[in-house]
Amino acid sequence: MNLTVMRNGQQVYAREQAFGGSQLTLDISRHYGMALEEAELAKRSGNLPEGYEAELLNPFMENLALEVSRSLQFFFTSTQFNQVDHIVLAGGCAVIPGIDEVVATRTQFNTLVANPFANMLLSDRVRARNLLADSSSMMVACGLALRRFDSA
Repeated sequence: MNLTVMRNGQQVYAREQAFGGSQLTLDISRHYGMALEEAELAKRSGNLPEGYEAELLNPFMENLALEVSRSLQFFFTSTQFNQVDHIVLAGGCAVIPGIDEVVATRTQFNTLVANPFANMLLSDRVRARNLLADSSSMMVACGLALRRFDSA
C-alpha cells in the first residue's frame, strides 16, 4: 500500500507499507489451502467459498482502512499538515465493493475510488466492464502515458 499526499498537483508526502492485495491473496491461499496463483484467480473472479466475506474479506477491509488511517496519522504528526480534502483509492484492492465506505468511516475523510478512464473516450472494441474491473490498477500507467503528452 502506498500513501501519496498531493498539494496543488505536487507530491508533498509518500509512504509505502507492506499491505495490500497480495496480503489478501496470501490469506486466501492459507485459509483455503490454495496455491498462490489459484488464490489470486479465485479472488479476481469472485469464485470463493460462502464464508469468504465474513472470514477474510471484511477483516481485510477493516485492516486496510486501519492502515490508511495510521498512515494519515503518521503524515499529520510528521508534517505541518493536519487534514486532507479527500482520499482517492487506487490499485487492485480499490475495486473491492464497499472499500471506499469502510475507509471513509475509519478515517472520517471523503473517499472515492480512482477511475482514470472516467472521462476518456473509449473505442467500441474496448470491453468497458473488463476495463472498469482493472481501471484503478492502471492509475500509474495512465499518468505516465499522459505525462508524455504534457511534455510535447
